[in-house]
Amino acid sequence: MTILAVAAPVALAGLRTIKRADAVTVANAISIRHSDVPTLKQQSNPTTPASDTSGAALTACAGGVPASKAFANTQSPAFVTANDSLTISSETEILPSVALVATDFAAFERPLALTCLHSLLSKELGGEFPKSDKVKTTVARFPSVISGVGKSFGLRFAIVVTVKQGGKSVSVAVYDDVVGFAYGQAEVTLNVQTTLTPPSATLERSLGAALLKRARTALG
Repeated sequence: MTILAVAAPVALAGLRTIKRADAVTVANAISIRHSDVPTLKQQSNPTTPASDTSGAALTACAGGVPASKAFANTQSPAFVTANDSLTISSETEILPSVALVATDFAAFERPLALTCLHSLLSKELGGEFPKSDKVKTTVARFPSVISGVGKSFGLRFAIVVTVKQGGKSVSVAVYDDVVGFAYGQAEVTLNVQTTLTPPSATLERSLGAALLKRARTALG
């Protein structure tokens, strides 16, 4: 979910300053790649006008830094299982300064951010399902699985759809975890979406560590 490109600031001495001309290259160097998840298939995952609109609405609601201020905002391909029960992607945003990263994180750390996220999720799902279906949505924070950085975050979106089939009620759950961190001017998020069961914390921890390692290399 591109609406969820948020991260935490960390004050680090000695990092090089990323200029606008280099920002896209730096962002792409950090992203999740196929070699991280070689058993999954790669799919195109472009940003869309709808996702840009959602991101702008979330930022305005929470009081974050508008995407227009970013030097770069790149999105990795999507990596999925054959049955589409697992989808993984990442997003990296490069802002002009560490101070703006701090401002962005502070906005999304406030309780209002969860209200904004839940409201936007409910709005986006409106009309997606028949009125006879029951749709329950939740947005909650969970302890970060990324270590070795000043601050990081974890958000879990859960959507449970209950439908009637043959006189019985059947429920299907979809989970979307968004975990991330900030390193210098970079805000990095990992998205892991699953069906039926929540994402693996072990998988998220491994991929988060890979992203952090690349951020250190790219900005060091």
